[in-house]
Amino acid sequence: MTSKDRSDPVDSKKNDQLAFFLMPGNALRSLSDELAISIGEQAKEGILFRYGVRCGEGMVQRLGFTCPDMIAIAEMLPGMWSSVGLGRMQLKEISEQGMLVVLKESIEARTNAQGNQGCHFTRGYLSGMSSSLAAQKVVCIEEDCPPGDEFCGRLILQQDDPSAPAAEEPSPAVPPTVSSPAFHLAGGSSYLLKDDAPDGCYSVFLQLVTGGHQGLCITRDYPDRVRQRYNLVKTPILWLSNSDSPFSIEPVQLGKLYHKIEDFLKRGEKPVVMLSGLEYIITQNNYTSALKFLQLIKDQVAIHDGILLIPLSPSTLNERDLKMIERELETIAP
Repeated sequence: MTSKDRSDPVDSKKNDQLAFFLMPGNALRSLSDELAISIGEQAKEGILFRYGVRCGEGMVQRLGFTCPDMIAIAEMLPGMWSSVGLGRMQLKEISEQGMLVVLKESIEARTNAQGNQGCHFTRGYLSGMSSSLAAQKVVCIEEDCPPGDEFCGRLILQQDDPSAPAAEEPSPAVPPTVSSPAFHLAGGSSYLLKDDAPDGCYSVFLQLVTGGHQGLCITRDYPDRVRQRYNLVKTPILWLSNSDSPFSIEPVQLGKLYHKIEDFLKRGEKPVVMLSGLEYIITQNNYTSALKFLQLIKDQVAIHDGILLIPLSPSTLNERDLKMIERELETIAP
């Protein structure tokens, strides 16, 4: 084997991330049907959408393009979309805030024509491409589409992204519950803080986000109360709740929550994630699913050189389950 035949493992991994393959329309339909059978219709929609987002992001990252505004995106999007193979694109009602996208001969709309289930993969693909081109969140909202092979969606630049990274300003009004951590937290590491109350973990989190890190707080407590108690002004907070609000996320939607955390870790400056409510996630799902979710987050934290903080009350788990979590995380005293 010559030097030309040998491949660098790092380069191979990068090439795998940028590689693309085509999916026939009937394969997309089969995937949709199997997901609906195995996990249910509602969960299927979210998975297809997030899968589409990742494909759209990868498409743009492979080409290395960015656009300064939505007008520039409108000029570039049809040409890029023609190479995707999901339909022919027409753009209407173009403005600085968004545009109406009409896809003729849409593969997904054609496969869904009888069931009229919605084009979740296509919607995600458009969102992922546009968000990567804009370097900020762009959402695609599907409009009422007639049965057939046409897709209508509205791309909207989302000005207020509840999980967008933001630098917290140092505040002179520090809550009495907050003190400086007596240990060093290394980037790329995940930590478990065993305590009956999350105040100690919030103390560490606040010290980090007011000291140069950008944080994401995921909590079972109502966000306004968290902001008031810990003087968090700009840090994004996601609420583990079934309520209908722009900053809430259902605890059973672990895939969606993982996607939010992964996006934040990619976009954040010295990112730190605090996940307060692991016990709640376990009760709303099951222990095995929660542990796998935790392992996936830990891997992303390591990849993006972030920090993960998880407060946990030891009395809420049996000894075996607690030991499994302790094996995944570094335990520190709050």
